Amino acid sequence: MVSFSIYKMVKHIHDYRSEKKNEKQMPSNNYSDTARNMMLEGKGNCAQTVFATYGEQLGLGKIDYDTCLKITSGFGGGIAGTGNVCGVLTGAVMVLGLKYGGVKREKQVKINEVTGKLLQEFKSLNGSVLCRELINQDLITEEDVKQAFENGSFNNCPKFVVDASTMLERLL
Repeated sequence: MVSFSIYKMVKHIHDYRSEKKNEKQMPSNNYSDTARNMMLEGKGNCAQTVFATYGEQLGLGKIDYDTCLKITSGFGGGIAGTGNVCGVLTGAVMVLGLKYGGVKREKQVKINEVTGKLLQEFKSLNGSVLCRELINQDLITEEDVKQAFENGSFNNCPKFVVDASTMLERLL
């Protein structure tokens, strides 16, 4: 079992950005900025930052911010650091589910349609939907994770958060 720590990844991104910029973030005027700032401030992994930004509003009072963070806590690093589907996308698909999802056939058709658009647009923009391909690094072992930190492999993750959030704003 891999003892991968998403917290370490998020903290590394935050520390890296703080060292390089050493400046305060401006208050957010939109969802993309809010999600990006959450990541840069170390307030969540990739999936958490996207889902928590939208979840409370779209959950219509049935889901709060802390619950959003709990629900998505295992999706960072391509689902528990396995490098599979990027966490920003799993978080975004959950957001789409809050808006369009359901058990009736027509709801399933709609959620599949908007999810397909999201995945296609993200892949077209970034070349992949897989975390390990997006960051050019496996995250299977602790050595892989250490190497990812050293190589700056996670430094594009805030961009991916913004990309998915911007796409969500058009799809919602």
